[in-house]
Amino acid sequence: MTTFEETGTRAAERETVWSSSVWEPQMGYARGVRVGNQVFIAGTVAADGEGNPQGEDAYAQSDFIIRKIQGALRDLGSDLEHVVATATHLSDFSHFDDYARAHKEHFGATPPVNTTVQAQLVKPYFLVEITATAVVPELTARGLR
Repeated sequence: MTTFEETGTRAAERETVWSSSVWEPQMGYARGVRVGNQVFIAGTVAADGEGNPQGEDAYAQSDFIIRKIQGALRDLGSDLEHVVATATHLSDFSHFDDYARAHKEHFGATPPVNTTVQAQLVKPYFLVEITATAVVPELTARGLR
């Protein structure tokens, strides 16, 4: 943990988590960062720790990705119900319905805002990439669950 910025009379702490992604050390980024009660999760594809794809279709990949995001959120004292925004990149909009079904299954009870665009992803076998932002309620912001 390192001090990130001064906010009034107390310093906001920066917490960082990494996953087993092969790209994190290569590019110098973290899977997730928490500053105060805000949590930011990096763009996540359906890859195992060696970069191999997980899931044959957009539904399976989206489900894997959201579970991976949930793991990072939990490591930072948050969870899916705290997610306020997702940004999704689809390799092709033909995958939208499968992605949307998985997204709704995980976020339907507490829907975040969402932006979905079509983009070329890091490898051709990845169909979906999701980024998430969460805001942890003040009561749980310091681990007081």
